[in-house]
Amino acid sequence: MQYRLDPMQLRDIPAVIEVERSSFSVPWPAGAYRRELEDNVLARYLVLRGIPSIDQGSPDVEGSSARPFPFSLFGRPAPVKVEPEMMGYAGLWLMIDEAHVTSVAVRPSYRGRGLGRLLMWGMFEIASNLGARWVTLEVRMSNTVARRMYEGLGFKDAGVRPRYYTDNNEDALIMWSEDLQTEAFQDRMDALKADLDRRFTWQSSG
Repeated sequence: MQYRLDPMQLRDIPAVIEVERSSFSVPWPAGAYRRELEDNVLARYLVLRGIPSIDQGSPDVEGSSARPFPFSLFGRPAPVKVEPEMMGYAGLWLMIDEAHVTSVAVRPSYRGRGLGRLLMWGMFEIASNLGARWVTLEVRMSNTVARRMYEGLGFKDAGVRPRYYTDNNEDALIMWSEDLQTEAFQDRMDALKADLDRRFTWQSSG
């Protein structure tokens, strides 16, 4: 599987909602994402697509090697077109010099592969390019997996929002990144990219 980070488009909303509903107990409606993309000048959203790798030696793939006799007598089959699959998405709002991550979600069947870290790399890249100094977010106190990921990316605990989540009145832990304009952060980003490169093939079109 190869992965690609793309800016979210209106046509992505149905797939985003599918991932959203499988990830959160109180998902956003489709109209909320439409407003984010069309009306919110402070918002930036990415989607993560997965493109299945194809065996280029297969006779069913465009550009493959010549078919052996006697199949070569019958010409080449139509090339196979592989559609990318939506794996996850993430978004942020830029508030002066702060980038507030609004949502990060990965399709349940693809969790545990480092794709959340890839989406966060995209968030850091956007925030840095927009001139933000820090990235901040909220996470459920009980979501230890996400908290460990954020801590591994340099986030620090900065407070609690009591009863933040309306489905069960759970508290939210507020977390802040280190200063994005420092050499230490750039070193962290370089290390994160190197780790992602070791894990899988990916690219960013944003």
